[in-house]
Parts: sequence; C-alpha cells; structure tokens
Amino acid sequence: MAGKLNSSSLNLTYLNYLDLSGIDFKHGTIPEFLGSMKQLRYLNLSYGNFSGIVPRQLGNLTELEVLDLHDDHAFLIADDIRWVSHLRLLNYLDMSGFWIALRTDLLQLIGMLPCLSHLRLSTCAISNFHLSSTRLANSTSLDHLQYLDLSNNLLGPIPNARLQNITFLQHMDLSGNYFNAPIPKWFDKFTSLVHLNLEGNLFSSIAGGLFSFLKSKKYLKSLHLSHNQIRGEISTSPRNSSRFIENSLESLMIYDNHLSGALPNWLANFTFLRYLELGNNLFSGPIPRVIGALPKLVTVDLSNNQLNGTIPSSLGLLSSLRLLDLSHNQIYGRIPKSLGQLQFLQDLRLNSNRLSGTIPNNFGELSLLSVLYLFNNSLGGPISKIHFSNLGRLKDLDISDNHHLTFKAEDNWIPPFRLVSIRMNSCKFGTTFPQWMQTQMKVRDISLSNASISGTLPKWLGNMSSDCSILDLSHNLISGPLPTNIGEMHLKTLYLNDNSINGAIPSSLCEEGLFDLNLGNNKLSGSIPDCWMGSTLSHLTLSFNELSGVIPSSIGSLQQLSTLHLNGNHLNGELLLAMGNCTSLIILDLGENNFSGNIPTWLNRSLTLLDEDFSYLQILRLRNNSFTGSIPPQVCSLWGLKVLDMAANKLTGMIPSCLGNLYGMRSSYPDFLLPNKTILDWNKEHVVEIMKGRYNEYTKIDLQLVVNLDLSVNKLTGPIPKELTSLSDLHGLNLSHNLLSGDIPISIGDMKSLESLDLSNNRLSGAIPQSISSLTSLSHLNLSHNNFRGQIPKGNQIQTLDDPSIYAGNPLLCGDLLRRKCPGAEVLEAPKISHPEDTHGDDKFEQALFYVVVMLGAATRFWGFFGVLQIKKDWRRAYFSFVDLAINKVHVTIVVKVANWKRLRQSRSA
Repeated sequence: MAGKLNSSSLNLTYLNYLDLSGIDFKHGTIPEFLGSMKQLRYLNLSYGNFSGIVPRQLGNLTELEVLDLHDDHAFLIADDIRWVSHLRLLNYLDMSGFWIALRTDLLQLIGMLPCLSHLRLSTCAISNFHLSSTRLANSTSLDHLQYLDLSNNLLGPIPNARLQNITFLQHMDLSGNYFNAPIPKWFDKFTSLVHLNLEGNLFSSIAGGLFSFLKSKKYLKSLHLSHNQIRGEISTSPRNSSRFIENSLESLMIYDNHLSGALPNWLANFTFLRYLELGNNLFSGPIPRVIGALPKLVTVDLSNNQLNGTIPSSLGLLSSLRLLDLSHNQIYGRIPKSLGQLQFLQDLRLNSNRLSGTIPNNFGELSLLSVLYLFNNSLGGPISKIHFSNLGRLKDLDISDNHHLTFKAEDNWIPPFRLVSIRMNSCKFGTTFPQWMQTQMKVRDISLSNASISGTLPKWLGNMSSDCSILDLSHNLISGPLPTNIGEMHLKTLYLNDNSINGAIPSSLCEEGLFDLNLGNNKLSGSIPDCWMGSTLSHLTLSFNELSGVIPSSIGSLQQLSTLHLNGNHLNGELLLAMGNCTSLIILDLGENNFSGNIPTWLNRSLTLLDEDFSYLQILRLRNNSFTGSIPPQVCSLWGLKVLDMAANKLTGMIPSCLGNLYGMRSSYPDFLLPNKTILDWNKEHVVEIMKGRYNEYTKIDLQLVVNLDLSVNKLTGPIPKELTSLSDLHGLNLSHNLLSGDIPISIGDMKSLESLDLSNNRLSGAIPQSISSLTSLSHLNLSHNNFRGQIPKGNQIQTLDDPSIYAGNPLLCGDLLRRKCPGAEVLEAPKISHPEDTHGDDKFEQALFYVVVMLGAATRFWGFFGVLQIKKDWRRAYFSFVDLAINKVHVTIVVKVANWKRLRQSRSA
C-alpha cells in the first residue's frame, strides 16, 4: 500500500490506537500534526519509508504507551530526542534505523521513563559519545528495562557503568558493534537473561570461561557469540560441577571464532538444547557421543573444524534432527546406518572429510531429505535406485569426488525426485548419457564430469530445461558432433572439454546469456563461428582442437571477456585490430598456432585502459607461432603481466629494456595497478608453460603464483638488458636459442626468486658472474653453447647443480665440474728469502723512517682511490669489471704463452 497522511485525521477525536505500519509514504516526512492527537496510546509508523527530521511534536503524546518508528531503509534523522523524556507512560520504544545526531546520554534519557521495559535503538549510528555523560543516572532508574537492543551501532569498548546495573534484562542484543575486550565477568549479574546476542563483535575471550558464564544464567534460552575472535578451550570446567548446571538453554551459537580443544562432555547437561552451532572454529578430537543424548536437537553444525574420529552412531537417536552438518573436518570411517533413522532430517552435509565405505541403503528412507552433500570423501561401491527410493523431496544432490562410486540404474528408471542440482562428478556411469535425466525438468546445475559417459549427446538435451544454467560433462568419453540446438538451453556455463567431440562449433552457442564456455581438448574442426556480436561471454576456451582459419572479428565485441584460450589449434592470419576492444582480458593464450605478422602495437591502448594507468592482463602467451618483427615497446605498458611467453617465433631486434617495468614480476608491485574488475575463478583455469626444461601444467593456486618470462627460440640480438634483473619475483627466465651477445649482467644475483635460468645457445661471452651463486632458489640452469670463459662460480645453490652439460660448448670455461683445471689454481709456495743481519742502528732508523713515509703515501693513494669506489656505486662496478676483465686477459695470455713455450721446448729437444 501507498498513502499520504493529511490533517483530516485530527477529526478522529477519540482515536487512541493508530497502526500505519508497512504503508509506503514515498520518503515523505512524518507530519507534525500527529503531535496533536494527544489521546493516542499506540502509534506504529514502522516501515513507512519516511525521511527527514522526526518532529519534536511527538513529545506531546503524553498518553503513549507504544511508539514504533522502526524502519531499516528510511532516512530519518533525530536531531534532538529529548522530547522522548516527556512520554512518561511509554513502555515500548523502537526507533531503529534512525540517525541520532545529537550528542545525548541516551541511557540517562531513557532512565527518565519510569515505565519503559522495551527499548530498540538498532542501526542508529550510536557510538560511545552518546553514552558519555559524566553525571550517571540513578542506579535503579533502569531496573525496569527488560528488553535492550543496541545492535549494529558503533559502540566499543563496552560501556561498563551504563550497562552492568540493568540486571533485570531478559533480552540483550549488542551484536554488530566493536567491543574488543573479553566478555566481562560482570555479565554474571544478568541472571534473568533469556536471550543474549553478542555476535559480530571483536570479543577476544570469556572472563571465567564459557562453563561459568552459562552456569550463572539458568533462564538463558539462546546465546549467540558467533563472528567474534574468542580464543581458547571451552572443555575445562570445575571438577564434578557439571551436574549442578540448571539451565533452559535452547540455542548455542558460537561459530566463526578461534575456539580450540575438544568439545566438552558437559554439553549433555543442556537437555533443552535445540540449536547447536559451533562451526568454523579450531575444535579437535572426536565428536562426543553425549550429543546423541540431547533429544530436542533440531540443528547440529560442527562444520569447518579439525574434528576427527568416527561419526558416533548415537547421533541416530536425535529423532527431532533437521540439519546435521559435519562437513570440512577430518572425520574418517564409515557412515553409520543409524543416520538413516532420522526421519525428520532435511539437510545432511558430510562432505570434505575422509569417510570411506559405502553409502547406507537406508538413506533412501529419509523422505524429508532435501539436501544431501557427500562430496570430497573416499566413499565407494555401487549406488542404485534403492538409495533414492523414497527421496521425493530431494532437491540438491552432490556426491562428487569420491573413490570408485558407481551409479547403476535401468534405462527406464523414473526417479521419485525433481532435482534442482545434480553433481555426481567422478561417479562412474559407464554408459551413454543417462536417460533418467529427461525427467529432471527443474534442474539448474548438472555436473557429471569424469563419469565415464560415452556415446553422443542426445538431441533432447537442448530441450531439457530452460532454467538450467550449468552443464558440466567434461573429462568423459563423449564423441560425435554437438547438438545444433544446444545453445537453446540458455546456459550460463557449459563445460564439454576433454572429450572426443568432433565436427563444427554450433552458432547457437553465441546466444546471449552464456558466460563461460569450455570446449577445449576435443576434435572440433572448421572455423570459429563469427556470431559473437552481443554475446555476454566472459570466458572462452577452445584450446587443443583442430580449428583453422582466422579469429572472427566478432570476438572483438566481447568487452567483458576476461580469459581467451585458443592455443593448440591451426589458426592463422594476423591478430585483428578489433581484439583491442577486449579490455577486460586477464589471460590471453594464442600459443601453438600459425599466427603471423608483427606483434600488434594496440596492446598498450586496448589492454591498458585509457582512463586508468593499469592493465588487467596477467598472462600473455604467443608461443610457437610465426610472428615476425621486433618486440614492440608497447608490451611494457602491460604492467600486470606475470607470464609473458613469446618463444618459438621469428622475432628479431633487441630485447626492450623497458620489460624491467613489468611490475607484475616484481616484489614491489603496487596492488592498485591490478584491481579486481573481474572476479576470476583460478580453479577453473589451465595454462601450459615450459619451465625447468619441461612442460608444466599450471592450475588453481599454482597458476596464480607462477611468474615466467620466455623469449627463447627467436632471432633476438644485442645484450641482455640489465633492467631485467629488477624482476625480483621472476621464477623462470628463458632467453635461449637466440643471437644474444655481451656479458651476463652482474646484478643477476638480485633475482632472488629465480628457479629456472636458461641462456643457452647464444653468443654470450665474458666471465660468468660470481653473483649467480646468490640465486638460492635456482634448481635449473643452462648456460651451454656460448662463449663464456674463466672459472665456473662456486658457492651456495650453484654448487648443487653438478651436471657438466650446464656449461657444455664453452671451450674457455674451466673448473672441477668440467675436469678442466684453471691455470694458476695451484698456488706454489713462495721461497723463503734470507736477509743478512743488520749491524748498523742508523741504517735501521732510516729504513724504518722510509717505510713510514712509503706507508703514509700508500694509505693516501689507497683511500683516495678506494674511498671514491666505496661512495660511487657505478665506479665500483666499472672498476671491478675492469679488474676481472684484465685478470682474465692476463690469465689467457699466460696460458697461451706457457703452451707455446712448452711446444717450442719440446720441438727443440726433439
């Protein structure tokens, strides 16, 4: 309803009860004339969608007993609520959703209402300064208050002086504030509490422990402590005191904290308990069998802990149980058959444990079961129609990712359920696409990955359900072409990858609504259809097929496209300028095709937004194509790149030094350069990269962490830019099989994260810098077939790389590993020189004076020269490079001359 109040209501002179709650007043103000209806005892304007300032004239309603102005979505402002103190007969006040602007001591104000028993001020932006008056209210002025709700405000720390004297409270809600101390001991004074809600704060512990806290509140029915930071164990209690707990507790909710230790056996005292939720903590040990002795339990949630042991069969005694959630623990053993006796069970979640054995047959008798989650365990054995015989209300079934589950049902089987979600990944069917799926006309999610399904996809699949949004048939044995009408299912996600599907890609897949399409690793042929204009596609994977032709221009219209995998096909031609419109790309994989032409220069102005100074692209693979020309400097604008692979092309020119600006490969990478515009599920992504000399498949978290730069197998010339050594997060660097020359940069030791370095088959020269021994993470090194000379560095990690092939093809290298001793490695002992005994004292004095003068001169020259080197870093590097080069030249000259002298001597002696 919608309406508008006008002053004609003042004619209702005997009206004392006015309820206008839930009527939409379209952001109008609360009319002032309501303050003239002085006979009102009940006024309810809640959820009226009012806005503006609450009129002070409401303070004239001195006969009011109930005032309810609650509105969570309104824009009401109370600039001064002192008018409330005039409502002396008020016993119910709800002003939740207001913005209380005036700095007023609210509890002192409330203390002036002698009849008030129910107060709600939730979501009013109240902070401690609203309770900061130096003059305290009367110690007994709030004794009449029984209901207090200050939830979802800005309170913290807890205002002790204002709360601890309200001892007759039955309902206290302080949730959603910023209380960050232990729950104080004076909470024991609230012996009349029936409902206590402290969730959503920052409480760190419970003073005196949970046992003591509960023992002092025998009337307590619900305790909510969830979403705090409470630590420690709750299992300890005074000896033999647990039997003295007198309580009425019905709801105990302490999930999402940091509680640890074993679950306490004194839980058996709470015989009235209906809701037990202790999930998302650090509890360990077995599930106490005494839980089965709590006959009124409706909900048991112990999920996301570290519980182990087996599931107690005593849980089958909980005849009232509706929800049992033991998921995400370390529970092992078999599922007890007693769970099949829980006739009222609606939601059973045992997923993500270590359960083994078979699924009990009597689960088919759980006639009220709606959710069954058994995925991610080690269950095995057959599943047949007996497991579902009476599950007419089952909506959500997930038995994925177990060991050796097999599904056996006749082709003409008609299941009793109408599922909304069917997830049976890794459950072996061993047949063609199940015929009974035709009956599931309300299904929204079908996931039958790795299910040994063979044969062709049925034509009726496209007509199955207009509500289905997810179809995952990946990693099966499906063959034949795709149904031409498959796009008419209006799917959002379609995974048919890793099958043997052949034929062309149907143009119906271009229908609007498809979000994620994966047809990779099949036998699809022909060209990619040019029909993507207007599509909402965000993820497209067509890799490892037999597709040919060019990339269609309509791909460029996919502005929301975040991942594009076209690698491993026979695609050709140049990269279209239209692809520059795909500004949301995070992964672009075009490797292993026949693309040609120059690497496009539109990369920087398309994959880097024009209005912002950052790039979304993290992975760019152009490997194994026929790209020519040089590496354009525009690539350096893709600052977020973590994988850049341009290997096995025909690229020429020098390596751009600006590649050192790829902040995605540096530990100093600023987060603001790569905002999460598109949420990417890395668990579904797959990239193949060569690192450490072998192909590696990267998925999930590994793909997020890999950092690789591969420019190998090209015709690149010039030196290795020293700027590359600033890529401190780089895991793999491969520049092999090029025409690079010059020295290895001395600063290569700064690349502390480097695990694989391949510079082989180039024209590099000079000495291998000793700093390479600082690469303590290095496990793969190849410097073979270059012109390096001098001694192989020693020390640290490089000492463990003892394969001589690392340095093969460098005839001027020497060292123990090559069994080629370096000249001068054996230092001869210097002959002792005898000096005649000095007999003249004057000679000794002159000689000592001479030495002092020489030493002073040497010291002056030493610090004049080396002092400058100490200050000037560039001079220091240049000097020591010159010294190394000079030593190497002298070394080579001596070796050559010694060899010539030996040959000359041998010829003369002959």
